Amino acid sequence: MHKHVAHNMKKSFVIILFLISNFCFSQLKSVIIDSETKEKIPYVNIWVVNENIGTTSNEKGEFELKIDTPKIILFSAIGFQTKKVSSDSIRNILELKPAINELDEIIINSKKLAKELTIGEFKKSKINSYFACGGTPWVSARYFEFKENYKRTPFIEKIKILTKSKIKDSKFNIRLYNTNEKGEPENYIYNENIIGIAKKGKRLTEIDVSKLNIKFPEKGFFIAIEWLIIENNKYEFNYTIKGSKEKHLGIHYDPKVGLIPSVVNKNSWIFIQGKWRKSSRKNNNESFRKYRNKYNQLAIELTLTN
Repeated sequence: MHKHVAHNMKKSFVIILFLISNFCFSQLKSVIIDSETKEKIPYVNIWVVNENIGTTSNEKGEFELKIDTPKIILFSAIGFQTKKVSSDSIRNILELKPAINELDEIIINSKKLAKELTIGEFKKSKINSYFACGGTPWVSARYFEFKENYKRTPFIEKIKILTKSKIKDSKFNIRLYNTNEKGEPENYIYNENIIGIAKKGKRLTEIDVSKLNIKFPEKGFFIAIEWLIIENNKYEFNYTIKGSKEKHLGIHYDPKVGLIPSVVNKNSWIFIQGKWRKSSRKNNNESFRKYRNKYNQLAIELTLTN
């Protein structure tokens, strides 16, 4: 009799704990739309401000985010004004206002395509370290400095990025930024998403931007890669911790992006917790000596043309 009562009490205790844990977490669920056209906005970058919690809206503008207490949520999307709101105020529909800034860096005229110049060249076979996304919507940026000889080939024709993916056709977003007086990424050069598709395996993924007629800014600019926390990019795997045989479930969002070791830290930035920060962390990859205690730089190659 006592055992039966104790068993029931244990079951009740487990149920109460389960209910309490559910009450402790709030599930935000909404659809993000354009405040003017009412169209759904895909691939919105969503962060809990000052925390390592975030996600991405999917192709239909939908997102879900689990938080434990009321938070300030930041929404960032190319072509729209950044918005900060309290999680308590988020309902079924969330609207973003279109950006009103002028994009005077986009020059539209005829190009002869007679000359080409490649900058940022790297050897695919020499890259052994990668930037991977575990579940938060990182945006990692690399600064490209303007040089006088670029005036002969001022237009950006192609962007090549070294990617590595376990998923077939994983997607990522490219953001192009001007640089402000502090040397930080600020204001878009191009006001729409540029979606890259990484094939399975280690690849040099090429994005043709020649039709966008984007001129290399004379103050330099940033190319930023945004990881998309969407179902199609999710890769699940099992791993064990050293000294234990117990298997754990891990999740990455592909693609991984190749890294070039750099002695100086002058052109790498990361958007995290809702703000830009200079990437000051050194690579601790012990497997390859050339990366050890070096700064990371995204493996990006540009083709310029006239």
